[in-house]
Amino acid sequence: MVRMKDVLKSYDDLRKDPSSSRQPDKNGSGSSGSTGSLSGLDAIRKAIQSGLSQQKQQAEQAPPQTPTTQQSTLERLKTALGPKEKTAALLEEKKEKPLSPDDEQHSAKLYMVFHRHMEKISNDIKNGTPIDPAPLIKDIPDFCDAIENQEFLFIKAIQRKRFATWFISHSVNVGVFSVKIGLGMKYNKEKLHSLALAALLHDVGMIKIPTKILFKHGKLSPSEFDQIRKHPKYSYELLKHLEKDYPFVVEAAYQEQEREDGSGYPQGLKSENICEFAKVIGIADVFEALVHGRAYRDGFITYHAIQKIIENKSKQFNVKIIRGLVNSVSMFPVGSYVKLSSDEIARVITVNRLRPVRPVVEVIEDADGRKLKTPLRINLEEEPLLYITKPMVDYP
Repeated sequence: MVRMKDVLKSYDDLRKDPSSSRQPDKNGSGSSGSTGSLSGLDAIRKAIQSGLSQQKQQAEQAPPQTPTTQQSTLERLKTALGPKEKTAALLEEKKEKPLSPDDEQHSAKLYMVFHRHMEKISNDIKNGTPIDPAPLIKDIPDFCDAIENQEFLFIKAIQRKRFATWFISHSVNVGVFSVKIGLGMKYNKEKLHSLALAALLHDVGMIKIPTKILFKHGKLSPSEFDQIRKHPKYSYELLKHLEKDYPFVVEAAYQEQEREDGSGYPQGLKSENICEFAKVIGIADVFEALVHGRAYRDGFITYHAIQKIIENKSKQFNVKIIRGLVNSVSMFPVGSYVKLSSDEIARVITVNRLRPVRPVVEVIEDADGRKLKTPLRINLEEEPLLYITKPMVDYP
């Protein structure tokens, strides 16, 4: 069984690989290099292949040393995860079911239903009408079930193209990512539904921030950043009428910018004083920003976004919740498109949970860009000379 520390080691390998410092291409993907290989995926693949055989040898060696200031961020994080008997397995051995056309159609419809819900909330705020969570609550069970049972909503949420204004699309995407993390943390359905509601409403205060600040190119001025820092308070004011029935929503919205080390805002709370929903939503919010980018930079593909969170934010976020993100987010979700080392385009059909860089795919386009009349199904685990070079986030 692949363990969390093996995957973290692969991220460490990726960080040390000079080729990993290259900037994302226009699709947000890393350059594949002259050989067509993807160094980060190679590192992860090696970690997964060698992890089981190395665990026994590592256990027989000297006990782990106490973290020092010379250790890398990833090494400190690996130490913080604790001994192997306390670490959860990264992913289960089960394989995800392929998406059916009905699954895709239902999820696509559901994704837009929640955009309409958030559009109404946005209009209500602008018109001075109190937020009514009832329409969200009615559809959240279906929303969570769709996220749990297949990957189409997740694929929609990581696409570069947004379907609505920033607030609406951002809120729905953070809702999807928060539920994914909640699943990785083994939340029961009731807790998952509550998390989804809090995540969907977490940023309502952003509606009061001027658009010119939200979409400014370059660094914000101190006065502009002060405006951004006010949005949790605005969210609290817009949601406080829900405090009696949904206190967790109000609390999470007010605290989602707080951080484990006290560096967040508006109150500068530290780990034990921040509610768990706020911690989950805080990571989901950062993940959404990374995969979609900003006005001044391209977004990152999924595993690069997780790498950034682990490398740069490990002091700011709870280790258990980072683990929940890694446990639940697929590198190549079912239904997504990828480019192979043969230059063919393929669609991911089934994820191999023990070897996530080796899914089952259907080749739909040859190396010359010609569509295949009959897709060719390939299990990449059985084809060692064929591998994924990058995801095709803007295909078709």
